[in-house]
Amino acid sequence: MKPTFPLLAVTLLALAGRLAGASPFFDPGVPIYATPVDAGASGSIARGLLIRTGGDGWLVFDQDLLRPALWFQAPGGKPPVSLAMMSSASWEKATQKGGVKQPVPAAAGLALSPALPGVGAAPDDLLKDPRPVFGNDAGRGGLESSGRHFLGYHLAGDAGVLSYQCGETVVRECYEGDRSNLSRHLAAAGGGELLFLVAAGNFEIKGSTATSPVLQVSTNHPGLKLEARDGHLFARLAASKQERRVTLNYGADRTSATVKTPATPVAYPPRWKQGIDTRIDEATRSGPGWVLDKIGLPESNPWKRRVRPADVLFLSPEKAAVVTFEGDVWRLDLASGRVRWTRIAAGLCEPLSIEQVKGVLQVHTRNGLIRLQDLNNDGETDFYENHSSLLIQTAGLRGYPLDMEVDDEGNTWASTGGIVTDDKSLTNKPSPNPHAGAIVKISADGKSVEVFGKHAREPFFGRDPQTGHIVMSEQQGHWEPSSGSFPVTAGATFGFGYASESDMVPPAVYIPHEEDTSSSSPLWVHGSAFKSWEGGILQLSYGTGRLFLVRHGEGWPAKEGAVIPLGIETGIPMLHARVHPADGSIWLAGFRVYDSGAPDLEALARLRPAKEPLATPVDARVVKEGVVLSFDAPLDPSSVKPEVVQAKEWQYLRSSNYGSPRLKRDGKQGSDPVATGGTFLSKDGKSVFIHIPDLKPTMQLEVSHRFCVKGGKDQVRSVFFTVSAPPAATWAALGFDAPKLDASAASVHASPTANATPTAELGKELATRYGCIACHSLDGTKEGHSGPTWKGLYGSERRFTKGEPRKADDAYLLESMLDPGKAIVEGYSLGMGSYAGVLSDSEQQSIVLFIKSLK
Repeated sequence: MKPTFPLLAVTLLALAGRLAGASPFFDPGVPIYATPVDAGASGSIARGLLIRTGGDGWLVFDQDLLRPALWFQAPGGKPPVSLAMMSSASWEKATQKGGVKQPVPAAAGLALSPALPGVGAAPDDLLKDPRPVFGNDAGRGGLESSGRHFLGYHLAGDAGVLSYQCGETVVRECYEGDRSNLSRHLAAAGGGELLFLVAAGNFEIKGSTATSPVLQVSTNHPGLKLEARDGHLFARLAASKQERRVTLNYGADRTSATVKTPATPVAYPPRWKQGIDTRIDEATRSGPGWVLDKIGLPESNPWKRRVRPADVLFLSPEKAAVVTFEGDVWRLDLASGRVRWTRIAAGLCEPLSIEQVKGVLQVHTRNGLIRLQDLNNDGETDFYENHSSLLIQTAGLRGYPLDMEVDDEGNTWASTGGIVTDDKSLTNKPSPNPHAGAIVKISADGKSVEVFGKHAREPFFGRDPQTGHIVMSEQQGHWEPSSGSFPVTAGATFGFGYASESDMVPPAVYIPHEEDTSSSSPLWVHGSAFKSWEGGILQLSYGTGRLFLVRHGEGWPAKEGAVIPLGIETGIPMLHARVHPADGSIWLAGFRVYDSGAPDLEALARLRPAKEPLATPVDARVVKEGVVLSFDAPLDPSSVKPEVVQAKEWQYLRSSNYGSPRLKRDGKQGSDPVATGGTFLSKDGKSVFIHIPDLKPTMQLEVSHRFCVKGGKDQVRSVFFTVSAPPAATWAALGFDAPKLDASAASVHASPTANATPTAELGKELATRYGCIACHSLDGTKEGHSGPTWKGLYGSERRFTKGEPRKADDAYLLESMLDPGKAIVEGYSLGMGSYAGVLSDSEQQSIVLFIKSLK
């Protein structure tokens, strides 16, 4: 088969892109890109493959239905499909939020196979879609239940070669064409008769050619005969003991002359041989007990690829792999102070996680679990194996392939986002797709899938390799009052989009949204250089760039727990973390598209301990008599006194609203003060017990303190608890002499800032602390922010999706904080929880003053 993109042409195109200062999202050196596509009359395709056919020609292949759906010519210099997805929409503008509509082809084209199975053994196999229906969601999965399965595709130089199986017969196909004709080359292994669905319409057949008003199709071999039936055109391939090579030719008015079917292309030499060296920038951030180093990204690469790390995986102490949101995979060779990046795969659809199975990399994408096979051992991926696409991918663009882990038996645990979109916006309706918002277990052979936990909003998860326990992080939103850390057991349901709370699994601990509005993948900490975190859960925040240590309470699944803000401001919108297998450093990967207060657009970083001790607790637990905070170094005894402790509690309301106000026990907005008593130091001086008489179950308990390690800084820090039915303290096991508890000594210590004089300076500090500036810019920019800018807001006229325009005065700003769903500004959707009960009157007025100052 003649290559349609000679290597020299690809090189010149890439060079032209660099000289122009930009490179297209669809790399001209990659012949296949995975993406959903709205192919119009040919149907909505949740798992599509864009295949270059020569020149500006592209073919859309439906991976689930095994059919070529559409052939079209993209106008010169334009992307083949609209850049509607988050990865492509933000390609040139890093914080450009993607839309809710599927990508559409850049031009009208020839509709080929309709939205029915493209191959089978008999006509009835092709004229009925056997897949289950999930409402109006086009994501319905593949044809595995009927013995038809997509195997994957080869990158053979400039050609993409598809492979799929029908019964016992493996079929390979590839495409080439010019502006008027398309050739579909098929190579079917020896076996029984096969039938291909070619097109819909009324066709007249003369010999080897079929003609309709819009399409002409011909074959080049007597063993491939065209048949018309029930308004459809079929191609029947005769049985044979030998491999069958045949070609179907397509054209709008006529087809090309009959050509001999070429041999299926094989792999070419490496296309990305050049490695890019970057440096490790040490100590870009640091604090008591920790140092953060930045790993240089290969931004100046020959292909002008953006590099937004989504996940990192260590293959050995000296090698790692990084998957990017753009669909590339890079191999990292690590050396002292230097990292060499080599691109080894491309064209994957919005991958966010990477694993390794018996030495083969596996990536979780919208098109399924893809294994990257290097068949000729040249270091690059030749075959993109569809290990499993049983996890049904919604056609909605918020159905991100969020997380993935592989256990010791080779089973894959994976999760997909549960947020539903229609053609206009996000909705808060439940998804009919059983895998949306679910954590599933896919068997080692990829042939069966089991739903383990379901009905979550954005289920990132982590699996403890020692116990097999799974924890899920969840983010605040519709039906979710606040972020949290959830134990996951078989059959667990988390209630996103469903009104009944009767069977909803509660979190072990909630996390207030001023600390973390958007959690990402939790990491069970084992073998890290941070020895005192061992066995805990490192909770990552995409929304704030902060790190938290979560400790679940006793038993499994835990009914209570604690979350400890570690005081580590990474500046990174983190998605995944990994422990280095040799030095125990913790590597962090992430990127920002929108709604994150973390300043970095993308980063790969290394977190390692510093010589001094950590300032924050490394363990926290609740007991019947109060709470225990533990540190990794002895405390300054003079700092351990009752008056440095403040405590308060509040409840949440789960509803279809976005988030929840804080509620007192009587149902009114606000929080209840909690009286605390004596503080007691442990025998080793590293732990403090805080007496809380009559401790009651509560959804959120905040304990603030100013304890400090010896030589440390006196600073207010908080630990957050969810309390259910804590056990009585076992003092010896906790390291304490049994204290003498006096309930009459307990008192309420008010926060020093709750009734402070309102100022714009305090408002700025509060807006930063509570994450307001992640969603609302201060400089007038809109990209990367889900809420209106605050610059020039005060005094302006606001127009809403419903209701009359209003002036943005004090009353409007206060209403927007306390009841954000009451008036939604035109062009925006609700994505903000209520701050009722969170902010005092003084704090609300301070934020208003700050907004007024942004002229």
